[in-house]
Amino acid sequence: MIEPLITKLVQDAPALADSDVTALRDALWSDGRPLALAIGRVLELVAEHLVDAGIALPALAEACATLVASKDPKVLEAARYQVETLVPKPDVPLSHVRRRQT
Repeated sequence: MIEPLITKLVQDAPALADSDVTALRDALWSDGRPLALAIGRVLELVAEHLVDAGIALPALAEACATLVASKDPKVLEAARYQVETLVPKPDVPLSHVRRRQT
């Protein structure tokens, strides 16, 4: 169920149907493994236009294929790490950065 849904999103991009996003997100959440949850979080960011679909969808498709095909914990963890690199980091103004007191 997961692979056909991500494939449809990739094929339909840049238009993302809310129903397709919701169906994939629900399938990932019901899987519940850390990789599935990471993919679901990034998918939500893509749907909210906070992460570029052109960059994220191919990586999410690869991660979904790994999620479905692999049982190796190290492979799944590596894929989770890769997916989480797509999450935007908060901007911190330079004026808020201070030297560590030694």
